[in-house]
Amino acid sequence: MVQRRRQIVLCVCAVVLALVAIGYPRSPDDVVAGTQFSIAFFATLLTGEAVIFALTFSAASSWPSLRAIDSHIAFREWVLIGWFAALFTACGLLGDNRISATYGALLFLLANIFGIFSFIRLFGLASVGGRNRLLCRTLAEALGQAGAGVGSLSHGFENSPIVNTYLGAISQAVTSNDPSAVRDLVDQLVEAEVAVDAAEDAITLHIDVLHRLARAALVSGADPIQATTCAHALVDSVVRLCRLLPEPAPPLGALSRYLAWLANTALLMSVRGVASNRSARELVALSTDARLKILRCVDPDPKSATDRDELGTLLAEPLQVLLWSSDFAEFHGAHQASAMYGVYEILTGTKFMGNYWDGASILTQLRQSLFGGNDAVTTAAADAARAAFGGVEEYDHFWALASVTALATLRDCRVAHPPELVRPEFTPDHQLLGAYLRTFAAHRYFTTADQGRTALLGLLSRTAPAGSASDRVHHSRVGRTYRVPAPHVEPHQRPAAMILAVACRLAPLAPDEDDSELRGFLATLPSAGLTATAGLAARVLPGAADENGPLEAIVTGLKVLTLVGAHTREGT
Repeated sequence: MVQRRRQIVLCVCAVVLALVAIGYPRSPDDVVAGTQFSIAFFATLLTGEAVIFALTFSAASSWPSLRAIDSHIAFREWVLIGWFAALFTACGLLGDNRISATYGALLFLLANIFGIFSFIRLFGLASVGGRNRLLCRTLAEALGQAGAGVGSLSHGFENSPIVNTYLGAISQAVTSNDPSAVRDLVDQLVEAEVAVDAAEDAITLHIDVLHRLARAALVSGADPIQATTCAHALVDSVVRLCRLLPEPAPPLGALSRYLAWLANTALLMSVRGVASNRSARELVALSTDARLKILRCVDPDPKSATDRDELGTLLAEPLQVLLWSSDFAEFHGAHQASAMYGVYEILTGTKFMGNYWDGASILTQLRQSLFGGNDAVTTAAADAARAAFGGVEEYDHFWALASVTALATLRDCRVAHPPELVRPEFTPDHQLLGAYLRTFAAHRYFTTADQGRTALLGLLSRTAPAGSASDRVHHSRVGRTYRVPAPHVEPHQRPAAMILAVACRLAPLAPDEDDSELRGFLATLPSAGLTATAGLAARVLPGAADENGPLEAIVTGLKVLTLVGAHTREGT
């Protein structure tokens, strides 16, 4: 738009000068004398621009191409005016046409005036800050054009040459281990001002760049400190972009899932000797700290806030918080049990005062607050949550499905956890695992083996009614992958996790409780299903792999639930 206005102004000036030349033609001697000075100044400006460009620009700093810089400094327009000036002057002098020669001399004056403008613009790009501002605007325009495309939803920029070249520049800077170039490129992305319709494409690009940095730190030997510093800036930028969206939960949930997956991947690659412990440690710290920041931005009343962005919740609608909370619980992510406090407050308008470390069940209390008859909460938030669920059956079904994906993506407990990778909420502590698992296991909407089989049949065969919470959450995810390397898998594709989700709701929550209902439920399962569930339990539950039979493996693994609240029982 700016370039087009500039071209219109030049055309108007050229027309005015043509009228001047027609009205006041000069002699050939006057034209030659005036043109000599104009050409000398024109050549001086051209030489100065060539020197500045040669000394300050490189292949890495001039992405996506010279076209963007040319558009900014109006180089082509300037040279084109000079060419026309020389053409009209030469033709006028050779053909003894005073009007043509005079017009050429006047065009040289216009070229020199415009050359000063171009020189000043180029001089502004001689610094790193000036180039970054230009490239930031270029990237924002490319994302805006992609976001305005028909049917564009987190994929609109895939065919954008500017965005693809930007990603190529990121990869080149990371591969060459150039921290300054990486920081400049990340700053260009996080400082780009995009419109609302391009925000999801921008978030996709953020997550893509974040993954490239993490991969370079783990595999290519890039500096993990520099990579995580840039990653924190990308996470903060994604949170800001989410505030622009009418539906911030899908991208925020995708980022939460990716961060949890990243921590587990860093742990596994460190144990296998693929990545250094230093790189893995920094990425684990990034995951836990960034997820805590996201949690503070969602919680209406966080315990602490580091900046104003963390005050007030990002997710005011019930369906939005349901989508985010189910994503936040995947891949054994840090702070997932703490996240339920904010979920409870958003859905009920009141605070949950229990302590999950003592065995308090947030989902049970939430069920009572929404569908507990006379004990139900009557706030506006609770009314909106009840309308979103529709009924207690849909409430139970939704959280059962959420527990399926959470259980299926728990960390492999058989993998050694190096001490240097231990972080708050990212430890091999069995009690913490029990607390995460108990968040769903204490949601007991059935109590007998027969009821458990009925619940399992509903999970396996029931189709979510149109307009229900599960159906609307599912459709909100369709087409929104955000290039996350660990895509969301629907619960019905995880039958073993479905069985384990039902079994954990029948398992004892205290050492002295009876496990006959759990054993009765497992005993009636087909052998193939029981074996698959035992395999999952051996991977995610401590002690299950040491048992011989599949039934005993599941029962033993679920004893991790009894560790929660042990300190309270001992004190009593």
